[in-house]
Amino acid sequence: MFDGVSQPVISDLVRRAPKVLLHDHLDGGLRPATVIEPRRRAATRACRRTTPSRLGTWFREAADSGSLVRYLETFDHTVGVMQTADALARVASECAQDLAADGVVYAEPAVRP
Repeated sequence: MFDGVSQPVISDLVRRAPKVLLHDHLDGGLRPATVIEPRRRAATRACRRTTPSRLGTWFREAADSGSLVRYLETFDHTVGVMQTADALARVASECAQDLAADGVVYAEPAVRP
């Protein structure tokens, strides 16, 4: 508790608060399902065996691992599915939807050349 306010109440207040997001790399926030779907269509054996939940866990663990090499490995997968105009449009649309759901009222997503 924080000054008599429970964690769920604080979490709800933070979730509802308007937020600003600056210089967040577009290729670092893909939905796990968005990464898996095109790879399943391409019949990649490893991706056929995984689920969005498992891939999301792997992304979080890599990001929190303290290893830059392991963290950067995740981008091989996200960038790999962002190679067409349709894929970029999908990723950008999902990014906007996810940011809005998180209460972001202003964002400047970054894209690497």
